[in-house]
Amino acid sequence: MMAIDETITGLGPASIKRMAVTRSPGRRVGHFAKEFGLSLVRSRPKLLVVLIVVLGAYMTIAHSSQFMTTGNLQAVAINATTDAILVVGMMILMIAGVFDLSIGSTLGLSGVASAMFVVNLHQSTAVAILAGLAVGAICGLVNGLIVVKIRINALIATLATLGIFEGITQLLSGNGVDQISNNYAAVGQNTFLGLQLPVWIAVVIVGAAAFAVGRTTYFRRFYFIGGNQKAARLSGIRVDRLVLTAFVLMGVLAGVAGVLEAARLNAAVVSAGTGEELTVITAAVLGGASLAGGEGKIFGGVLGVIFLSLVTNCLIIIGVTVFWQNIVVGLVLLVAVSLDRWKRASRL
Repeated sequence: MMAIDETITGLGPASIKRMAVTRSPGRRVGHFAKEFGLSLVRSRPKLLVVLIVVLGAYMTIAHSSQFMTTGNLQAVAINATTDAILVVGMMILMIAGVFDLSIGSTLGLSGVASAMFVVNLHQSTAVAILAGLAVGAICGLVNGLIVVKIRINALIATLATLGIFEGITQLLSGNGVDQISNNYAAVGQNTFLGLQLPVWIAVVIVGAAAFAVGRTTYFRRFYFIGGNQKAARLSGIRVDRLVLTAFVLMGVLAGVAGVLEAARLNAAVVSAGTGEELTVITAAVLGGASLAGGEGKIFGGVLGVIFLSLVTNCLIIIGVTVFWQNIVVGLVLLVAVSLDRWKRASRL
């Protein structure tokens, strides 16, 4: 008996704790559940995967006749397309420590400008698409120059340009442009393997961006900028040029989204991008981006888009009024930012 006591006494506290966990199945399960829960909180992409699976399973069981239909799943995919394209640019900006509130008005202006090239200037679809992308790039360039050269905070700068771009759109087209052309509409309405072309375009953009941000030296520099901009400058990274590039890229992607939206509807609506900034920033933060910069992955932001699109679809199916959708998105953003702050505080 004394020998056993001496053996136990010779073990450290950590060893005794491991023995207790090993000997108790209940405690082992509890320990696993705790660690799994903490890992989900620390890794928002993992949490999103679980939430998407749980929500999808619930809707499949409770509302199978409405949810698990080809038409509904196609609707979820096409509705997520615009946000998926925009979240790519927003993730890159947020990794660099900035963001863009004018993406919705840039989308609307690009779509209207592209449509006007067809209807008013009688240009081909290809020229009109290029014009829409060019307008988006110019909007992004304006935002970037204001932030980088004039040194105005990105929040104030893009909040101002949000109103400016929206006003220009209304001056140009009034209420928008209807019945653009059949050739133009084909870009957004033709299907491939059961899905509309904008979905496949979004897949290509997401895949290319994920590879670039995760694998290339050029885009990896954005993490250094967001993590510590002063140290990035001292290490020789051209911070201003890269931040300007990120804003231009965001503008181009907003232009792509605007053109595809106009093509899908065969009409350019002035209010097409209204509220996009809230949804896209929420998806980015949900997917692992931090308002402080230096964190996040492209696929995480896309998971955030899929989750929000799924939530919206579920609210529609169960009959919740559309006004609740913005409330839900706002609450989700608050929760996501709270998780980000908790994660950062736990590192200290």
